[in-house]
Amino acid sequence: MRSPALSFLLLGLTLSACAPLQQLPARHAALNLQGAAPDVVVLAMSGRCTQPCRAPRDNYDYLTSRGTLDAVADAIEQAGFTVQVAGYADNAAAAFQPLKVVQPQRGYQALANDFAVMKSRWLSSARPPRVVLLGHSHGSTWLHHLVRNHRDVAFALQIDLDSNCASWILDHGPGLREVSAKLPDEFPAIGACDLLSVGDPPRRVRGKDIVWPNVAFNLEVQSKRLPARTSDSGGFWLNYTFEIAPNTRPDGSGAAIDRFISTREDHSAIAYPNSDAMQWVLARTRDLARIWKGEEQRSRGN
Repeated sequence: MRSPALSFLLLGLTLSACAPLQQLPARHAALNLQGAAPDVVVLAMSGRCTQPCRAPRDNYDYLTSRGTLDAVADAIEQAGFTVQVAGYADNAAAAFQPLKVVQPQRGYQALANDFAVMKSRWLSSARPPRVVLLGHSHGSTWLHHLVRNHRDVAFALQIDLDSNCASWILDHGPGLREVSAKLPDEFPAIGACDLLSVGDPPRRVRGKDIVWPNVAFNLEVQSKRLPARTSDSGGFWLNYTFEIAPNTRPDGSGAAIDRFISTREDHSAIAYPNSDAMQWVLARTRDLARIWKGEEQRSRGN
């Protein structure tokens, strides 16, 4: 028979495991489309929730909560830029309430709406802000779809953390059918994982793996393929899913695409700011931000 103390401890652990998560907000200024434009806007989209969960209902904006979005903003801010950020969750809806997270979440429709306003108010100006995209798993797939539907907009940097198409239609088919009339995209999001032709001779790759010409630079991270000891960002010895297809330009080249394969981190672990993968991303983002600052100073000097 269990002692009362042990029973109380087990009950406490059970209740804490069932308690909804508290999502942490970003430290950086939130995207404010009613005010003046910053120098750089960073838009992040997280991916599928970790089991046990029910996707897409329980998906949430973990790139903000983990501090990954802030880490990218920090790397850019260090070059002397003002930065605003926004994070979104892996769901077709504009807004939804997961059971596993206290805070309501904003999905792809909210991102599409925000981007439409940003495009009309800021991106058409003489000095538009640079736009940086950060996506993990399904989040990268959503962002490649966004870029494809706005090929008249220049994106300074797109960061892909283990882009993934697993369960895309199963997760998002019903939701996209519901909101499709509110998403006047040229290319429907239900086909974001379709195979498309690139290069000459042509070959077929998924939309999530195409870096469109309006993206100046792409950083691609892929998680480990083989069992390996983990890094400080945690994760499992054995990786449960990973990206293997390299990103490509529509012409079949790898122009301005830089790629890192983590040998220690699984699909989830690469998306933490202290991971080997993110340290690589942040180092290159800092380098790019310094280049942008130099370009800006030369432009203003002319």
